[in-house]
Amino acid sequence: MRFQWLILLALSAQAHRGEEVATDLTVADPTISWAITGEFHEGDELITLHLDYETPFAAPFELMVPHRDGYAEFRPRFAVVGQGLPQPTLEELAALPQPLPEGAGAYVELNGDSAREAYFEGVLRHAYWTTGATAVRLPAGESEVWIWSPEGTPGPFLFGFGVEENFTGKLQ
Repeated sequence: MRFQWLILLALSAQAHRGEEVATDLTVADPTISWAITGEFHEGDELITLHLDYETPFAAPFELMVPHRDGYAEFRPRFAVVGQGLPQPTLEELAALPQPLPEGAGAYVELNGDSAREAYFEGVLRHAYWTTGATAVRLPAGESEVWIWSPEGTPGPFLFGFGVEENFTGKLQ
């Protein structure tokens, strides 16, 4: 029985590529699934992920924070920014940490005051509050993801996006 659990753990661990980000990260292959960890130390940092797609691509994006009392009010936000994305509302524009580049649009996750969904991650055995996964259709070319803490609150986060890797032929 122990051997079967080790196989499941190994296979599950490969389902996401992990990466830690301080302020700026170019994602090597944004077409696969990523779990990116980071932390706001001062609360005023802007974390930027750079994505580049050869063809249009729909990817789910989700921002999570540890499900602990100390982070109950910690609500970082993210925006997917790039050419060909829709123009944000006035409320979303005002919430951005910096102006949009000329001609760019954005999907903005405000992570507002409403109740947040709790999520239990079974492989690492951690509980998180989550924004929920939202799929965004990105055009071919360069896009960015901006992650920030609107209240200037420090704290850790986990940002997940992408779709599962193809394990065809690896499970034989």
